[in-house]
Amino acid sequence: MGGIGRHLAEEVRSHPRGAIGAVVDVNEENLAAAGEAFDLDESALYTDEAEMYAEKSLDAVVVATPPGFHFDQIRAAFDRDLHVLCEKPVVLDSAEAREVVRWVREEGHVLMAGYQRHLDPGFVAARDRWAEGDLDPTFATGSLTQDWRHHYEAGTNWRMDPDIGGGGHLFSVGTHVVESVLWMTGLTPVSVTAEMSFHDDGRRVDEQSAMTVRFDNGAIASFGDSGVVPRTMEHIHVWDEEGAVYLEGEDWGTRELSVINADGDRRTPDLSDAEARTKFEAFVDAVESGTEPPATAEDALRVTALLEAAYESARTGSRVDVDL
Repeated sequence: MGGIGRHLAEEVRSHPRGAIGAVVDVNEENLAAAGEAFDLDESALYTDEAEMYAEKSLDAVVVATPPGFHFDQIRAAFDRDLHVLCEKPVVLDSAEAREVVRWVREEGHVLMAGYQRHLDPGFVAARDRWAEGDLDPTFATGSLTQDWRHHYEAGTNWRMDPDIGGGGHLFSVGTHVVESVLWMTGLTPVSVTAEMSFHDDGRRVDEQSAMTVRFDNGAIASFGDSGVVPRTMEHIHVWDEEGAVYLEGEDWGTRELSVINADGDRRTPDLSDAEARTKFEAFVDAVESGTEPPATAEDALRVTALLEAAYESARTGSRVDVDL
């Protein structure tokens, strides 16, 4: 019931078919705040998820804990025949991601990853450009910047513990840009080179990074990420033989889509009538319809495998194959 947990809980409460059955947090102050904010009885507040499962009848679970806990929490929910909406990053490494993919395929539970770009009208429109397969993306650039300096300086946040947070800024936040390019283009990454400025002696928690990715169709992409600058900004540019798609924005609002044609002219499509669902709305739709959610376990595997290879490249100084 930290910031993301409260945000998702509000989505549940606001949904016409959603209700908060219980919340779990080891932080009792968070629990008390959640009880007050969402008008929950004390019997719905837990510090132990096993106790909650023993006492409550639920349909699904929203996992909004640090990523180091996700793998076991997804398994615990599946063991109780519950569907899962899990915040990103979904798991710590590709081995865990493959297991989650296997569970979903074999057991039939819905697992939706919390990559909100899959619900942004601009990103959806961009993906439609390549969905038919007539155009092949050839070149892409992407960057995301944010001010994480308070985390690095304090050194006590879970984000600074790679066994809980999974890595540094690229793994936790820059993943949005990398995953978006993979999802929109449908391209399969085959290898990566990366350089990183690390915060820790173990070279696992990055502050800044730059990486170049080769894809199976011959396309290349360049990504930059920084957690030590004073403003949150994002850009994604993807080119093909007929022009390009640009997605740009500041802070965490909707990104603006613009399209460049083969003559170099740039226009901004009108997306005012496009549907923009919340994560929980999309999750409920997938559960009730039995269809695949907008962000899947396979999406999580692709980005996790690529980032895993990028960190290895940064530590070894060599190009690393992406193991998919």
